[in-house]
Amino acid sequence: NDATSSNHDDASAQQPMTCSTKSSPADSSVVFSPELLGMYYARLFPYQMLYSWLSYDPTTINPHNNNNTTKNGTSNNTTTFPRREFSMTIEPTPGNEVYIRYQSFLSQEELTTAIQKRRPTKIDIGAVFNYPPKDNKSLPSGKLQTQERELVFDIDLTDYDGVRNCGCDGAKICPKCWTFMGMAMEVMDEGLRNDFGFEHVAWFYSGRRGVHCWVCDDGARKLTNEARSAVATYFEVNLGSDKNKNFNLSSPLHPMLSRAYDI
Repeated sequence: NDATSSNHDDASAQQPMTCSTKSSPADSSVVFSPELLGMYYARLFPYQMLYSWLSYDPTTINPHNNNNTTKNGTSNNTTTFPRREFSMTIEPTPGNEVYIRYQSFLSQEELTTAIQKRRPTKIDIGAVFNYPPKDNKSLPSGKLQTQERELVFDIDLTDYDGVRNCGCDGAKICPKCWTFMGMAMEVMDEGLRNDFGFEHVAWFYSGRRGVHCWVCDDGARKLTNEARSAVATYFEVNLGSDKNKNFNLSSPLHPMLSRAYDI
């Protein structure tokens, strides 16, 4: 199953957005079976794990702990999850994608019911807002504002096409070139933890040709856009481009680069 999730940052549009478009050529070879999606979401999808993670509430870790649970299944201490935006991509008919934004859920049970009913081919995890996103139509324009979102990095093997010598390019991957993903994860994980002091760093397979890194510390979730850009820039290394093959690394190397070389 190619159901994937990511953290989308577009919080400016305040109207519900549902659009229907034909699948792009890149996705034309992907055929989703409604029956298999139904089985996946009924038997395998990690609802409790997802709910516990995105609630950031320790009382949700144990699904059998009912001491802090209300009748509708929401924790007394959980205020983050109901304000989290989800979006879903569904296919009412093969090749006809419908994108639904501003979905939010009070409880794990509500999330489970919605996913099993719609059987999305893709799920996007958005930001946490000041109000439940599902109420956006009843709010004055501009009232719905982002409060926090995870610091997310997307690393694709296509970024390494210039040095992949295994015969793969684009979305093709093999055990040899996948080694680059392992290297990238080690370098970034070390930097995020030791240089920035982050502790809650989660790595996920993107579903196709790369990995996603989600930094979930409270401080990371509340970073400004400028701070997020600064963290990303810290890991950038200018190795030139197709038009400009010249590049220079300072000497001595920055400690982060020296450590990366040792890794």
